[in-house]
Amino acid sequence: MSAMIGTVFRIDSSLREGVVWRTLNRLAVAGRPEPLERHHERAGALYDIDDPGAREVAFARLAQMEFVALDLLAPLEEALAERPALATRFGAVLVGEALGRAQEGVTCDGERNLLGFRVLPSRFDDGAALHGWCRHALGHAEDTLDPTFDFVPGWDAVPGAGGVAGRLHALWDVSVDGRAHSAGNPVPGADPRRHEAAIAAMLPPAHAPAATAVVERLWSGPRPTFRRLFDWAEHVERLADAVGYRIEVEAGSPLPPGRCPLCTFPSEDLRVPGREPAARVAAEYPDWRPAQGLCGRCTDRYLLAISAGGRA
Repeated sequence: MSAMIGTVFRIDSSLREGVVWRTLNRLAVAGRPEPLERHHERAGALYDIDDPGAREVAFARLAQMEFVALDLLAPLEEALAERPALATRFGAVLVGEALGRAQEGVTCDGERNLLGFRVLPSRFDDGAALHGWCRHALGHAEDTLDPTFDFVPGWDAVPGAGGVAGRLHALWDVSVDGRAHSAGNPVPGADPRRHEAAIAAMLPPAHAPAATAVVERLWSGPRPTFRRLFDWAEHVERLADAVGYRIEVEAGSPLPPGRCPLCTFPSEDLRVPGREPAARVAAEYPDWRPAQGLCGRCTDRYLLAISAGGRA
């Protein structure tokens, strides 16, 4: 089976063998031992091959045959077939093993005509869930290839982007799942209410209700550009403003981790400064707002300047 004529799937050999073994054992536990028994018979005969290289090739061919017979590629093929623009653009799809959820995802290489998946072997235990995961991942892939989305390759490798990355992905996920739902290809388990918890965690305490409005905007509204999503992830007060909320927080309240707007270094201790340091910062940085917060280093620098009676 192929998603579209001309599309070739290439499965990493170690992933293929591991998934076949998982599947055969799962079927045996569920009361269908015959496929595993046949596999043992076929594999047993291969041990008689003296040449190590030839034996390894024979085992790889056996895994390929079992992978096809078990129809384990179907969820990926079906998800890709739902997006003809991707299926017709890429002649080859590479599928490799992810070592953890943080490694999972999809990459596009337009110059070499390649689409790549990194996926956990355990996802092949549930074909419907794997199909849904691919459906979501391919939504991100389509966005990155659309010039109007204005994607920035390598953005998450920029120093200081680490704290922003999680928030941006949370926002982007809502947009991808909402559009898949509107197109009649919903991602299983994706629900606006499930996204609200992730969005609420991005907002300062007491402003979590804004998460509902944010999710509604991203789920049903027009797709924001990548740069807009990045701006909202970097400055959550602008995200709240975009849905009609104004963030007002007391001095000392913790803010979501990210980058300090002054020194731009990653910070896990952003806080809203008190009135006097805030006034000094605003005088030197007119575009700065208290809700953006300061990291501990910058806060200490202004407090020291205040106590010394000079400039920070």
